[in-house]
Amino acid sequence: MSPSPSTAASPWPHRLASTTALLAVPLFVFGGSVTTLRAGMAVEGWIFPEGHFLVAFPIEKWFRNLPTFVEHTHRLFGVLVGLSAIAALAACAITRAGARATLLAALALVAVCAQGALGGLRVLENSPQLAFLHGVCAQLVFALLGVVAWQLRPGWRALGDVEYPEGPPLRRAALWCALLLLGQIALGAWYRHGLRTQQLADVELRLSLHLVGALAAFAAVIVLAGRLQSSGDARALVLARRLRVLLLVQLALGFGAWLLRDPRGMTPAEWGTSVLHVLVGALLLLQAASAWVLTRPRERAAAAHCVPVGGAS
Repeated sequence: MSPSPSTAASPWPHRLASTTALLAVPLFVFGGSVTTLRAGMAVEGWIFPEGHFLVAFPIEKWFRNLPTFVEHTHRLFGVLVGLSAIAALAACAITRAGARATLLAALALVAVCAQGALGGLRVLENSPQLAFLHGVCAQLVFALLGVVAWQLRPGWRALGDVEYPEGPPLRRAALWCALLLLGQIALGAWYRHGLRTQQLADVELRLSLHLVGALAAFAAVIVLAGRLQSSGDARALVLARRLRVLLLVQLALGFGAWLLRDPRGMTPAEWGTSVLHVLVGALLLLQAASAWVLTRPRERAAAAHCVPVGGAS
């Protein structure tokens, strides 16, 4: 679907959606640190933690120890992401950005709210299962925010299957890659949550499955990057380069996290490497999801005006 004239005229929906996605990066980093440090219950309560309104939590309590600082900072960034998502939706309405842009902004806001509620329930119920689900869904929401911000860029349009012969195979490769990456992310979260909560009876099994998933995800990323490059589209080429670079970084981080693991306790090096490993996994999922969105078919009316090209932008 082609963007409406109002979407092209106003950059604010894109700017605010991009701000939401960028604010999600520190939110994601602090969330990964919460799992690594086992700090999920460092602050009791949710909307009114320890008898204080969330954003009015006393500074002396906020900085009383590292787990409390990480957990409360994670929550504050969650508030910022939510406010930014509201602003992006409001910008779509005020600038009359069109039904599609408004729907995308609303979808991002709903996802942020649902993820925040899931995190709150995890604290209220003190549930390891909800903590695991919250961690996996965080990667989905992060990828969604990035894709929405990209699509709200003025003038953005999908390639459409009619524009180049690689369309349908490329779209299938992107979908399979995204699904395999999501499965690998879930296996990684299962391993990390078991490791951090000292559920060590099956930790070797969890690690083995995570390694098998890594091989499958590696193959899927290589295939997708190759198909993106063969399409000849400028944006597809950028995605292909990002996928390959992120894949190499992810392999190095995963190997580093395994080497740096110290049974005597968490070290700063292991902490940083583990959190970056989780973040790069989310970035890989974002690129695969972007490839899938980029190659979606257009409406018939828009497709009728397309001509076969090898370097569409």
